Amino acid sequence: RRPGPFEFRTAPPVRPVEVMLGRLLPCLVVGFVQVALVLALGVLLFSVEIHGSLLELALGTLPFLAAMLAMGLVVSSVSRSQFQAMQLCFFFFLPSILLSGFMFPFEAMPEAAQWIGTVLPLTHYLRIVRGIVLKGASLGSLGGELAATGIFFAGALLLAALTFRKRL
Repeated sequence: RRPGPFEFRTAPPVRPVEVMLGRLLPCLVVGFVQVALVLALGVLLFSVEIHGSLLELALGTLPFLAAMLAMGLVVSSVSRSQFQAMQLCFFFFLPSILLSGFMFPFEAMPEAAQWIGTVLPLTHYLRIVRGIVLKGASLGSLGGELAATGIFFAGALLLAALTFRKRL
C-alpha cells in the first residue's frame, strides 16, 4: 500500500525531540505576549512598579514557559483522549498553584508540601518574578531558580519525546 499525502506529512524524517521543539516554539511566542500583557496591565491598572530589568525578566520567563509547555507535551503524549488530558492537567496544575507559594506562604507549608513545591517550576518562577520586579534583583542572583526550572524543562522534554507516538 502506498502512503497518501497526509501520511507523508505526518511521517517526516525528524526525531521526536525535534517535533516537540517545533511545537514549543510558536507557543513560547504566545506565552511571551501573554506575560507582557499581564505585566502591562499590572503597571497600568494597579501601578505596579518594576524595580528590575525587563530584559532579565524576559530571560527569566523563558525557562518557565518552556518547562510548562514541555509538561503540556508530556500530558498530550501520554493521554489517549481529551478528557484524560484535562484530568492530567488538573493533576499537575492545581498542585502547582497551591504548593508554589502563590496562594499560601511557602515557609508556612508542611515540609512534605515544600518538597513537592520545590520540584514545580511555578515555585521558582514566582521567586524570579518577585526578585526582579519587586526587589530589583539581578538574574545572576537567581541562578538556582533558573537551574531548577531548566532541569524540569529538560526532564519534561525528554519524557515527552520518549512517550511520543506518531499516529493518524
